[in-house]
Amino acid sequence: MTKTSFYRIKLLFIYTGILFSLISCGNKITDKSKGKTIGPIPIKSEINWIGQWAAEGDKEKLLREFANEYEFLNQDVKVNLKMRDDVYKASDEAQFIIDQLKKPVADWDIIARVHANYQQIATILNDPYWGEKYLVDFSKVPGFMESHKSFINTDMYKKRYGNLIFGPFNEGQLCALYVNTDVAKKMGITVKQYGMTFDDFLGYIKNAYEYNKTNPYIAPIFEDANWIQSEIIFKQLFYSLIGSYDEILDTRLTPEKLQAIEKCYLAMEELSKYEPVIKNRSNMNWGRDNVYPLEDKCLFFPNYTFMYPIWKMKGKDKMYKMLPCELPVFKPSIVYLGGYVANWGVLKNAPHKEEAIKLMMHWCTPEIAEKWVRYTKSPSGVKGNFTGATFGGDPFENFMYTIDKRYGTKMIQELDNQYILGEKNYKIPYRVIEVLEGRMTAQEAIDELKSKLVN
Repeated sequence: MTKTSFYRIKLLFIYTGILFSLISCGNKITDKSKGKTIGPIPIKSEINWIGQWAAEGDKEKLLREFANEYEFLNQDVKVNLKMRDDVYKASDEAQFIIDQLKKPVADWDIIARVHANYQQIATILNDPYWGEKYLVDFSKVPGFMESHKSFINTDMYKKRYGNLIFGPFNEGQLCALYVNTDVAKKMGITVKQYGMTFDDFLGYIKNAYEYNKTNPYIAPIFEDANWIQSEIIFKQLFYSLIGSYDEILDTRLTPEKLQAIEKCYLAMEELSKYEPVIKNRSNMNWGRDNVYPLEDKCLFFPNYTFMYPIWKMKGKDKMYKMLPCELPVFKPSIVYLGGYVANWGVLKNAPHKEEAIKLMMHWCTPEIAEKWVRYTKSPSGVKGNFTGATFGGDPFENFMYTIDKRYGTKMIQELDNQYILGEKNYKIPYRVIEVLEGRMTAQEAIDELKSKLVN
């Protein structure tokens, strides 16, 4: 019997026992010595938890199911789960977290999106190690490190947030170049799912350009007004040019890296000759228009594997025309854009800190990891026994397994710009969209970048 099977059988017995008790005594405790009903099971602790993934389909479903299950298994605990949009404005997120950190006793036990705000908060507080002062370090919680895959012990993850591990890395994200296969067929294109070179990609864009001369317009690449996703193409091309893993992880801007950056800008300029970006980008809103690929309005859509639950919610009958492809490279790459993020942190000044830690540790079980994979078609950083029973029939799941197996721990988060421009220059904008749209030449982008570099 596997560990997971034992876990599920154990849960079944627990559920059955609790259910029998509820039916027998109406959720009341009985004093067996006197046969008297004492009252309902008292709530000893209420965990205040800021969630995320609102309106993201199965991701939100999983989160709410998790909270309900945790309450069911812990009858004396109440989980007060609120989505972040119901607590504060997205633009105020970093300041909201800071306000909670500085209270004698916080209003919330578990806060969301620490990973997305860590660097901004470090800048505001002028303290790159602020997490050590205000957040629980889960690397010191018994059983936590053992529950995760081997990436958790790499320097990359240890150093990312000031040498602190503030929560479970349950969410895996892989970058992908989605192609609408119906549109590709209409254009006479067969796109390589794996091993796509830059020359292959350039050829696809040329085909789309020629198609649009004599047919109703279909955008070669979707982009919106603000979130520029073509940068992941630029970055994967960059990493493919660096031949040594140690060189990639060197947070200094080396001559080899600067030369690779220049080649990537020239590649973007070559693409710009064929009008690759959607013409009305300034009118596009990502949250509203991420259904464009499903509606056959674009050929390519660079993004993340988290698109699966969004598209399943918005167009379940159309989503399987979308094929996630490995990002193009100049030559076979050592690393790939992707990895794991910790969604939540537990505050040291939380009113129910110990209960919150226990809840977060429940995220670190194989069953929850397997459920995450099934619901999202993205990997989990928590160990599980998911066997890939549908491998071969689901393009989203196939992509996840293939990339995860191919690159393992050698995946780099798309926002880890210190591995490209160096630790002192990671905030410099890339200006990729300006070059792709022909509003800036490759040389102009290179010159501007060099003028801002700090050695």
